[in-house]
Amino acid sequence: MRTEEVIFDENSQNTNVNYQNTPSGIIRILQLFQDNYLSYILFKCEHIFAGQNKNLDILFATEEDYATAARLLEEQGFAVWLSEKIEKYKIMYCGFVDVAGSRTFHSIHLHREIAWHGMKALNKKMVFQRKRILTPFIIVPSLEDSLLIHTAHIVFENFKITEKEKKYFFVLNLQQQLKINNWEYGFWKVMSKGSSESSISLLLIAQIWIRKLLKESATLWYITKKSFLKAGRFFSFKRKGLLISLVGVNGSGKTTTSKKILETYSPITSHLGKRQHYYYFGWHPEFFVTKAISSLFRKKEKKIFQELNVLKTAPRFSLFQEILFLYIFLEFYYRYFKHVFPKLGKGDLVVTDRYFYDIYGQYPYAKNSLLLPHLIVLFPKPDFLYVLDAPLTELQKREKTNKHSSSLETIPRSFFPAEYLQQQRDDYSALARYFKLDLVNTNSLTFDSLSSTFSSIVHQTWIKLL
Repeated sequence: MRTEEVIFDENSQNTNVNYQNTPSGIIRILQLFQDNYLSYILFKCEHIFAGQNKNLDILFATEEDYATAARLLEEQGFAVWLSEKIEKYKIMYCGFVDVAGSRTFHSIHLHREIAWHGMKALNKKMVFQRKRILTPFIIVPSLEDSLLIHTAHIVFENFKITEKEKKYFFVLNLQQQLKINNWEYGFWKVMSKGSSESSISLLLIAQIWIRKLLKESATLWYITKKSFLKAGRFFSFKRKGLLISLVGVNGSGKTTTSKKILETYSPITSHLGKRQHYYYFGWHPEFFVTKAISSLFRKKEKKIFQELNVLKTAPRFSLFQEILFLYIFLEFYYRYFKHVFPKLGKGDLVVTDRYFYDIYGQYPYAKNSLLLPHLIVLFPKPDFLYVLDAPLTELQKREKTNKHSSSLETIPRSFFPAEYLQQQRDDYSALARYFKLDLVNTNSLTFDSLSSTFSSIVHQTWIKLL
């Protein structure tokens, strides 16, 4: 199967651009821009034409068109992934596009200059003068400008030559546009690498950048500032990822829903280059103090838990349970910073099956506790919290999903008494009211019937992942 999108005729130096495989979602966005009379050019777009990627780089002729495109995307529900605070001259948007009832996730990179890391490579006015209109929607640079753009991408960002660039390099005679932006030295160094070489040394890249930056004091200042900001973000303790937590009565489908959310999220996290994780936040001591205490009371632990959880009438005050809540808080806090926070610090997606807030639904005394409301405030809040519920008759017949299996494998469940499950349902309803949340009903826990629930959660939460 042909994978090259730009086919060279070495004699005539013309090309036949095969753009028929352009994703329909991308075409829908381009149609939106055309309907609003925006002047644009697609660049670095060969992978788009082959249907291999859902990222679109698009250059606008004027600042007004650039701003209008941003407004139009936001009106369509797109959100900013990276703003010009991160990368000068461009904004990166992410969002869903509806095509024939199907929602696909795309990234649209809006450019107001042909630049990388704040360094201009080409004069866009000249590029627009030589543009090629293949269809009303598909507008691309000339062959000469395409070569210049690919070379600039190597010099300023990618630092290696792919087969695609090699095809460009050794076919065309160029009209130069290099001196305007001070990188003619870098261009010819790349051209002289030869067809057998595929990488460029960092020493050569440094030489190219230094020659350019010495002639552009404003760009040198921007690069320096950007480097310090990037270092600051790297060492920042600020949470960057997305934390979704599911709590609810035993048997409400937390494990199944957690894993199905991750499955539904998979195309998005893959598209954004982010990892995703499942974490079980039920009782599993790890801090050395709680391990020691748990070991001492191992034989009585289950009995104590059952006695505290099946109370028909909770005491007005219990010092033992107040201390127990503090004990659980410290253990969960330790586990959060050991297992969850590092992943969020990398910008990953974490879905937890249970959370510290489950105490409110698992222990009848929680409603009377003097300490627990303060502990809830102190514990790190998830970005999104969902309280799951199901009818009592459904809870009493469901099998348990194996938390340790990558697949949705079920195992036998030890069912709790009906009065205990109903008590839990009432307590979790109170928890939902406490956080002003709606209960997520998992009445019919089948994948087909709940697919809209999984998708709804993804659509409610994905923006926070950017």
